[in-house]
Amino acid sequence: MVNIFEYTDYRLFLQDAYNARRQENSKFSYRFIASKVGFSSPGFFTNVLKGKKDISLKLVLKFAELFHLNRKEKAYFEILVLFNKATTGGEKKDYLERLLALRGSRIAKVAGHQWEYFEKWYYTAVRELIALKPFRGDFRALAAMVNPQISVSEAKKAIEVLETLGLILKGADGVYARTDSVISAGDEISKALIDAFQVQAMDLAKYAMDRLPPGTRNFSTLTLSVSGPTYDDMIEELRNFRKKLLEMAENSEDVDRVYQMNFHVFPLTTLPPRPNTRPLMPPRLADPRLTNPRPKSARLNPSTIVPAGKNPRATNGKADSE
Repeated sequence: MVNIFEYTDYRLFLQDAYNARRQENSKFSYRFIASKVGFSSPGFFTNVLKGKKDISLKLVLKFAELFHLNRKEKAYFEILVLFNKATTGGEKKDYLERLLALRGSRIAKVAGHQWEYFEKWYYTAVRELIALKPFRGDFRALAAMVNPQISVSEAKKAIEVLETLGLILKGADGVYARTDSVISAGDEISKALIDAFQVQAMDLAKYAMDRLPPGTRNFSTLTLSVSGPTYDDMIEELRNFRKKLLEMAENSEDVDRVYQMNFHVFPLTTLPPRPNTRPLMPPRLADPRLTNPRPKSARLNPSTIVPAGKNPRATNGKADSE
């Protein structure tokens, strides 16, 4: 049975709830849903699942009846829809607090700017760019250095958020510099926000594979059969490797580029269930720059692409792409 309280994306809930009902009853189709909920076409539900359409609060009640949600589940579903439709950091923060309250979370408050930091992938990129060259307020030049390129207003917002969080500081000479401050990720809310950020990081990887020349990127994949204890050992090795990469970056001299590194490890087979281990599912905060297919006329901006240098190519992957 699908547990709605594990979701922060109403579309993912609808998809999973539909799949579960479909397995129980083959007649539970998109056409059946349209007749019960009141869609003019079965295709509307498809567009909702794909993120092309939103549902109204009136339809929320119809879906609640369709999937036999109780009073508390219906309230959660309604707030979930509002959360996904919210457009500002403040609104998202408020709805997330209400969702967690209904889930029985002990966490009561969310720092507004903390939400904003993880909502946009380019905030971290801008913070790293501050370390590359002196920034004195030329937002147009700053925006052009980010790849994929952001707007001037987005560059201004990034500086505003980073300065508010204390992650950058404007000196007496007008030059911005990074600070040693960090964002804590120790509670349930931070976990949800970081999951959302990681979804955007994966979109960035797809963007890089599609649009950046092979010599500027490195992709490797492995498919392995291992035991549970071996998996735990591998994860510990990854933790140590990440620490080593951070040390290498801290000791790097003449820094002239910013890279994004993602590490993904997930099962391709069904695992024995473990109680209370399913993570809070992240909201989809897709950036159209990352998910839209490349237009035929798209050109790379030479000023934003830096050769990969002499970075060694991974040789132990079953599929490498440079």
